[in-house]
Amino acid sequence: MPVVALAATAPAFAASTASTDFTGVAGTAEKWSNGNEKHVSWDLQLTNGPVAIDEIRITFTYNPTSTGPFTSFEIYGYAATSGARDTSWTYPAISTPTSTLTATHLPDIAANSTYRLHTDFAGGDNAAGTVQATAQIKYVGSTTFVSQTVGPITWDAGKQHTHPA
Repeated sequence: MPVVALAATAPAFAASTASTDFTGVAGTAEKWSNGNEKHVSWDLQLTNGPVAIDEIRITFTYNPTSTGPFTSFEIYGYAATSGARDTSWTYPAISTPTSTLTATHLPDIAANSTYRLHTDFAGGDNAAGTVQATAQIKYVGSTTFVSQTVGPITWDAGKQHTHPA
């Protein structure tokens, strides 16, 4: 079945900082189903400037307009140059449905690189809604975090749930 793209490209993370030139661009949110469990997948692309990222924490806020929060979550990255899957993201287990979750990446993300990030939120009905990401970024050599946000992006009601090809 074809992939159903449900949102246009969202605004980039807030204006990049002068010393780091980090930007994040959101792709589209896509909803799909594998039976009763409904999914919203969201891909982002992170572009880093001349300073490597030491740690990044991204808090996702998921707000479907129908029956509520998600019950499972998946996140992984891809290095743009090699395409290798990066599964070093960590996040707490979901024991009760939630609408927010923070994922952390500790290995450095190289300076002057592009990193693609895939997320998947699953739960009950998600006919329409929004998702937003707020990143807390600590650069190599720094002790403080810089905050940047992307979204919210939306997906629309009335679209058929399909599984991505």
